[in-house]
Amino acid sequence: MRRASVVSFLLGSCLLGSSSSSDGQIPLNASQDSAEAPLYRVSFEKKDPVTGIDAPPLLKLPFGCTSDGTAFITMLPAGGLIQPPVYAPPPLLLVSVSPSGQTHTFPIDQPTEQLYNVREIDHYASDSSVVFLIRAARENKPIQRTWIKPDGSNGEYSDNTAERRLYLLFFDRDGNYKRISELDVGFTVRHIGVFPSGTLLAFGDDEKDHSPKLAMLKEDSTLLRFLQFHEGDAPESMLQTKDGSGKGPAVYVVPTEFVPFGHSILVVQNRSSLPLLEISESGLIRAIHPRLRQGVTVDSLITSNENLYARVTGSDQGSIYEIDARNGIVRRRFDTGNDAIPAGIACVHDGRFLSFDHRDGKLVPLVGTADPSGKADHTAQAPPRPVSK
Repeated sequence: MRRASVVSFLLGSCLLGSSSSSDGQIPLNASQDSAEAPLYRVSFEKKDPVTGIDAPPLLKLPFGCTSDGTAFITMLPAGGLIQPPVYAPPPLLLVSVSPSGQTHTFPIDQPTEQLYNVREIDHYASDSSVVFLIRAARENKPIQRTWIKPDGSNGEYSDNTAERRLYLLFFDRDGNYKRISELDVGFTVRHIGVFPSGTLLAFGDDEKDHSPKLAMLKEDSTLLRFLQFHEGDAPESMLQTKDGSGKGPAVYVVPTEFVPFGHSILVVQNRSSLPLLEISESGLIRAIHPRLRQGVTVDSLITSNENLYARVTGSDQGSIYEIDARNGIVRRRFDTGNDAIPAGIACVHDGRFLSFDHRDGKLVPLVGTADPSGKADHTAQAPPRPVSK
């Protein structure tokens, strides 16, 4: 439900924008151009503000959801330690909002065991639990360090020299902390997911050559087995240059996210021509190749209990595509106009688009419905709504 690239924050008041598959051959009469898919306009209706939660000025995008329509929103609480030259922001706070308006919080800085310098790397919400991938220290070994102030004089600040390690924190869906386990599986883990059975899925890269690694973990977070990518399903290295060539100095990690999809987990390699990878509980990997026109790529996926809904980049940036998970065909395109930016849409549940506005410290749900737009030729009948997985 979350990206590996630079964390993007947006002022809450700006959430309303002014701004061939492995399971069968694609039919011969399938659309060869995603622009031919019928265009729909999404109109949103404001609902009553969410009670029990005071929203801070900053929220992290994109939002996420689980299959029951519960939205998960990451907030940046005010405060934090401001001590030049180090700024230690407070831990991110994950909040859930159910379709009935019930809310829960998941404070990663308050587990039973004492942790220091907690930093969230990723989280994954399932229908039964929420798991966080964090980096933290088990103890505090303070040391005073010096730094040069802008005026040239010496200053001091306190630093914790204790080793930081990777841990998994587990909560139930009501926000109750359950347990913690150290994560040491032989590669740098950047994303974590959990299947309904409790088995975990970990994605990251090799510490030496930065090749992508995908592994199934036992419930106790120990390694179960590695999964092998098929040729062309993942980059040779997760470190890339600005031009995407992989040559020269590496400047960023390929952005990736986990998205729940029925009993499976989708690995989405954002903004690339690489396929979407559906990972089953048995460890099978199925590549889904979205049938997009030249220059358009999947930016990220919106959780849905139906087909795949993708935010896209390129010439259609700002649009949302409904993609058939069976063969990658674009079934419909959606335009949200100025009502809600695509990154602010949490999920598509039972055919309705869920987003949030942020007004006067409150979250205001926005529920959108899609209607045919006059901007496209609708002589072809819109496809029937698919059956949920």
